Amino acid sequence: MIANVDPKKNLLPLLLLIAVLVSGCGMAASYRPAYQKTIRDYSGGGGYRKTVGVMALSNTTVFTGVWVAEPFMAAFLSGMEAVASNAVLLVPGKIDVPPFLWNSPRMASGDLDVFTLAGQARQEGMNAVVSPILMDIRVRKLNTGFWFFKDVEYRLQIQTAAAIYDVVTGARLALGILTDEIAINESQAGIIRNGREAQVDDLVDVAAEMGEKLGEQMGDAIQGGAWLASVIAVENGAGVIAAGGEAGIAAGDRFTVMDGSGVLIGLGGQRFVFPGPKIGEITIGRVTPRLSFGTPESGDAPPIGSILIPGW
Repeated sequence: MIANVDPKKNLLPLLLLIAVLVSGCGMAASYRPAYQKTIRDYSGGGGYRKTVGVMALSNTTVFTGVWVAEPFMAAFLSGMEAVASNAVLLVPGKIDVPPFLWNSPRMASGDLDVFTLAGQARQEGMNAVVSPILMDIRVRKLNTGFWFFKDVEYRLQIQTAAAIYDVVTGARLALGILTDEIAINESQAGIIRNGREAQVDDLVDVAAEMGEKLGEQMGDAIQGGAWLASVIAVENGAGVIAAGGEAGIAAGDRFTVMDGSGVLIGLGGQRFVFPGPKIGEITIGRVTPRLSFGTPESGDAPPIGSILIPGW
């Protein structure tokens, strides 16, 4: 099995670097700090429970039946739950979930629209979104031996992947890609090459093994990622957070407010929020199971879209 894992080495470091260089232009005077800190200067939130949306499986292989997809997804979820045991997983088909987990927003190119997805997920109180993929299942023909001993072997190559996105910035936190092969016979190879499914018993076990390993990798990223939130609304002078008592937030908790108005345009037209400097602090005054209301220490309520980091 060939693994290509890219934990936290994608856009987030670039976003953090830009956050250091860019000052928050156009902010209200009451939110201009006497000194500036960036998002990497904070490390709180370890006691809060993360909510992770799991997107419906994307299957781009000829094996469209459930006999491969279900074992893969069951093992994928089991692997994530085993590693990120304290996280709440919102899984299509298991519970009612927002429509965007079933049908994710797409750009004109067909690529996932991470900026739109992240905005929708923030409103639902998610901290991250995971996308599992069955990418490819194809036949490989291998010539073996030599001279009178020449022969042909057929292999079925399976490629799977999963990515996890931080919904505050839209940055990809981790990417896992796994590739494996199993032996098949000539008859099975012919069926698959004609775009049809062939019964390959070993494929179920291999798909489950790959799903479990990918799930564990995504669980590691969930565990290692920072707990961040954002202001989704302003009510009566208080910033509203889409997380409450169920996430472990309590009255009296304090949050640093970072500017979240900056947008970075990346490759392929993808957009990302990048954190600006500190613009204030809030203290939680009222909590419901799924919402929290924070009042500023001074000045106006933080703008909608502001990034919240536990602690001061």
